[in-house]
Amino acid sequence: MSTQITDRPPTEITAFRRECNARRHNELEFEGTANLRDLPKGSYQAEADAVHVMSTDIDVLAAWLYEMGGTVTTTDTGHGVTVWTLHTRTDVDPGRVACPVRVSVPLVTGSPVMHEIAAAVAA
Repeated sequence: MSTQITDRPPTEITAFRRECNARRHNELEFEGTANLRDLPKGSYQAEADAVHVMSTDIDVLAAWLYEMGGTVTTTDTGHGVTVWTLHTRTDVDPGRVACPVRVSVPLVTGSPVMHEIAAAVAA
């Protein structure tokens, strides 16, 4: 058994740092937009590719749709639940890059939703 410490390859460290930086960037962009526009944050998780907002309140999705626009997709889980997901972005400041925001809300399949949300469902 060896006690020698092995170094990680530089490319692995670089990739890890890049992912951490992307996650932090997305979190800061999301926080800034949500605070500036007084949008509900629900329960969110920042990832390197997007910020995922989860809520059981359809009004969270409606607030983001009204303020930020976007398209909505629906996914039937097959268990009497449909997940409604808004695909939108954060605000864009000069010199900054917006991050994708996904706001997801599970509803009982067939539940009525606001006309504006139903109209935003991607064709």
